[in-house]
Parts: sequence; C-alpha cells; structure tokens
Amino acid sequence: GGDSFQMKPITLYVGAICAAGLFVLPFVDWGLTLQFVDAHTWGFALLVLLGLVSEHQSVSTGVGASGGSHTITFIPLLASTALFGPAATIVFIAIIGTIAEFGFRRKGLLRGLFNVFQYILSTAIAGWIYLSLGGEPLVALEYAFNQQILPFAAFSLCLLTLNQAFVAGAISLSQKKSFRATLRKLAGRSGAAILYDLLISPIALVVAFLYSQAGSTGLVIAVFPLLFIRHAYLLNFRLQEANRDLLKALVKAIETRDPYTSGHSQRVQMLASRIGASMGLPETRAGNIENAALLHDIGKIDAVYDEILKKPSELTQEERRMIESHVSKGVELLTSLSSFPKEVIESVRGHHEREDGNGYPGGLLGGDISLGAKIVSVSDAVDAMLSDRPYRKGLPLETVRRELIECAGTQFDGNVVAHAVRGDLLEAHFATIASEREAMGLSAPGLENTESLGPSRQAKSLSQAKTLLG
Repeated sequence: GGDSFQMKPITLYVGAICAAGLFVLPFVDWGLTLQFVDAHTWGFALLVLLGLVSEHQSVSTGVGASGGSHTITFIPLLASTALFGPAATIVFIAIIGTIAEFGFRRKGLLRGLFNVFQYILSTAIAGWIYLSLGGEPLVALEYAFNQQILPFAAFSLCLLTLNQAFVAGAISLSQKKSFRATLRKLAGRSGAAILYDLLISPIALVVAFLYSQAGSTGLVIAVFPLLFIRHAYLLNFRLQEANRDLLKALVKAIETRDPYTSGHSQRVQMLASRIGASMGLPETRAGNIENAALLHDIGKIDAVYDEILKKPSELTQEERRMIESHVSKGVELLTSLSSFPKEVIESVRGHHEREDGNGYPGGLLGGDISLGAKIVSVSDAVDAMLSDRPYRKGLPLETVRRELIECAGTQFDGNVVAHAVRGDLLEAHFATIASEREAMGLSAPGLENTESLGPSRQAKSLSQAKTLLG
C-alpha cells in the first residue's frame, strides 16, 4: 500500500549502501594489515573492547525524529587505523557497529544495516585516500609519526564527511526533503560534534604512541584520559540540557497562570523555526532565534502582569507602560544567565520593535533591529492573532494573512512577512492551534469572522491584538 511505496526509496538506498559496502571489500589490502593484527591480537582486541565500552556509554543527543548519540569511539577507531591500517579499521567498525546497533541500541534491521555498512563504505573510501597519501601502519615503521600526520588527517576528515553525506541521503529520502537542505541542516546541527571529533583526533596518535612504547599496557593507560574526556562531554551536555529544561519549565510556569497563553511560546518557537528554515538560515543562527522565540516572554514571570494580560477592555497608559516593561525584565533575566549568546538576548530585546520606529523599548528603525527579533515579532503576532484572547476570539487565517501583508514595512519586516505567508507556513501553524484546541474540547480558531463585527469593533480587536501580542 502507501506505506510500502513511501519506504521503497529508502529501502533501495539502504540496499545500495549495503551492496557498495560489500563490493569494496575485495579491493581492500587485507594481507599487509592482517599480518600486523595477527602479531598484535591483544592490542587490537583491547581497541575493540574500548570501542564497545564507548558505544555502551554513548551520550544521547536526541533531536526529534533524527535523534542520535555521541561517543568517543572515533578515537580507538582512528588509533586502529594509525597502528594497523584501514583494513583493520573496517574489521573494527564492522564488529563495533553490529554489536552497538543491534545489541546496545536495538535498531531495526533496515536502520541497523545502513549504519553498519555506511561506516564500512566510508572507512574503505577514506582508507584508499590514506594509503594513496603514503599512510602506513605505524607498527610497520620505526615510529615515524610525523610522516603519517597528513594521511591520518585526510582519513579523519574524509570519514566524517562521507558519514554526514550518507546519513543526509537517508534522512532526505525517509523524510522526503531535499538532500542539499538536509545535509546543510545535519552539518549545522552536528557541526559542534564534528569539530569536537576533529580536535580530539590527535589523541588517537597519542594512544598509538602509548601502544608502540608499552604494548597493551599503554592502551590500558590510555583508557583513563579517554574516559575523562567522555565524562567531561557528558557533564557539559547534561548541563546544557538542564538549562534548557529549566527555561522551558519557567516558560510553562508563566503560561499556566493564564489559559489564554498556554502553549504560546512553544508555538512561537515552532513558527520561528519554520520561517528560519524557509529563509535558509544557518543552523546555529536558526537555533539562537528559536531559543529567543521560546523565551521572548520570559519577563512576564513577574506576577505584576497577571491582571493586565487578562483584562478584557482597553489598557490605560500606565498599564501599557507596565506591559511594555516585560521586555526589559526578560533581557535582564537572560543577561544574568551567562550561557545565552548575544543574538538570543538581542532577539528578545527587539521583538516588539517596529520597522517604522514606533515600537518599544528602544524605538529602533528597521535597519537597527536584529533579524532574530524580526522573525520572533512576526511569529509572536501570528500566534497572538490566531489564538483566543480575553478581548476577542482568535482571528480567521485570511484576516491574519491580510494583516501581515498590510503591516509589512511599517510594523513587520517585509522579507520576513514574505517568507511567513509563502507556502503553507500559516496553514501549518493554524492546524497546530486547532489541534491543541480540539484536545481541550474547544472549537477551531477563527470561527468568528471579523468582517461581521462591524468596522469599529473590528478595528478595536486588531488594535488590541497588536498591543498585547503574545
């Protein structure tokens, strides 16, 4: 049926990767490498054991449907290449990959086979480059490490690059996305991990040196700094996750005080992510803007805003000044937490600025407002207008689309609006709100047509929406 048709491209792709992995094996120079492995059986076995321990203790880095994990397996893998040559590394990765994928991580047959064979194929191709640049097993040399730096670096870079490309191909087929966009997003999201692997790859040469000097005892000694590296990475990753969870809890605490804004910040984050993707923003920058979108109302944690946000009538001047102060309070809070990049803070600071200079808190003109603030501003406005508020029902989708277009260049950035109204971004966001309302037993948003409200009430509804965006 439909499912089998959808799975057919990815199934063919995995089949092609497996076939290619098997095809290259006869062309690998097994003889030279295997004679060294035979003479260093215990050393190779210890590297495999270290790799298995690393895989078993991997750090989960879930990112939605494409979640993964990070390990230090890259170090013993490179050490096996430096010591025994790329053919030994193929054996290494075949053993490690099979046990890790099907034993530790319990992956399905298709995904498990893909992961194992794409590593075999990547290692074989990177191994040919290694040998063509004069790379030789260090156990065959008089410890001429300096002659092996270029082949070793080329092997490392090639292996990581091919791994990214093969994985991007699988994701683009399974999720029906363009390969180029998927590769860019994957490289951006895992760029820090790739850089981390490249920076620590020289440690593999240290491991190889310890083995060359002290045999298997040297590898045992090498385990301790490797475990320390992994522990440091794990602590850093868990600290980052704890910070994200804490901030999400703060945002949720703010929104649970007011049923009208429940889920608002998460939806603004989702829409900002879609707009950023439409604009083709680099992953790091897009991530900063998404964080700013989630935290744009963090200043409202102060209970002083409760009554104002729930007020069904027009605000007084004093109340307007009070509600505007939430931006400054949010910036103060985020600035006190040193882990936030400047782009996140500036996006939060400027999300109520306007292109014509009539926004707050700084009255900035469009050219002085950060792109992140502009994206959050549009995302915030869309969600606020589509959602119910104390002073009105959620507005119809076409009314919101018209408002964005009419306010482009005055309230909103024209380029951001163009991307927001392009394709089905607004429809997808509308569907998200409708789904959440349905789960709460409420009707879909926008059923009260503003054209039936009369000109004066309609103008007041939209004016109040712009005043209390989010």
